Amino acid sequence: SSNNNNNDDVDEGNNDSLPRIEGSVSVGKTKWLELRTCTYTDQEGVERKWDYATRTTKQSKHSADAVIVVALLQSSKSNNNTMDTLLVEQFRPPVGQATFEFPAGLIDKDETPEQAALRELKEETGFVGETTNATGGGVSSSIVVSRPVCMSPGLSDETVQVVMVHVDLDRPENQNPKATPDAGEHIKVHRVSLTDGFQTLLDKGTSPMAIEGLYLFAMGLQVGKSMR
Repeated sequence: SSNNNNNDDVDEGNNDSLPRIEGSVSVGKTKWLELRTCTYTDQEGVERKWDYATRTTKQSKHSADAVIVVALLQSSKSNNNTMDTLLVEQFRPPVGQATFEFPAGLIDKDETPEQAALRELKEETGFVGETTNATGGGVSSSIVVSRPVCMSPGLSDETVQVVMVHVDLDRPENQNPKATPDAGEHIKVHRVSLTDGFQTLLDKGTSPMAIEGLYLFAMGLQVGKSMR
């Protein structure tokens, strides 16, 4: 456990508006996770407390912890209306079963979200991504990076940035990709069509449990198709 009682989560500046964070104290920690108790004042001026988990690797309250990689796989030799993505399957001890997720990982110190996304994609799937995508007419579109978004804000202060990476299947490096996962990571890579049965795959009773963001992505695709 830890006896660190620093109120290091208080934002400096104008602290008059409500609700307002007053500070937080460490309750205990392991190598990777820390439990903290936050004190805050709600909209009615009542002081309350909230327990939450944080990563010990967290660099700042104002920067994302990790990236989620949405890989878009295309080949100039195939129909331009078809596109695949990559999912990773791995056993997750907290839920006691395997999950379907987009490739993802922590952002290293002094690393941009774009750099982290390309690194994690290569490590977990073996595929080499592009920072720009050549589109019709020779126009290049930059890699898409979301603003920081929260994951489970009632439980943790973890935030991530979603990075859309283009993968050119015609590149030599992507002909026979080989993943290089970290020690202890046992990852199975799935190449899945975005245009045919994506949500059906996730709904199969024999499929691993889908992480929430992945399932919402699949539902969004279905809604988009229905609105055409």
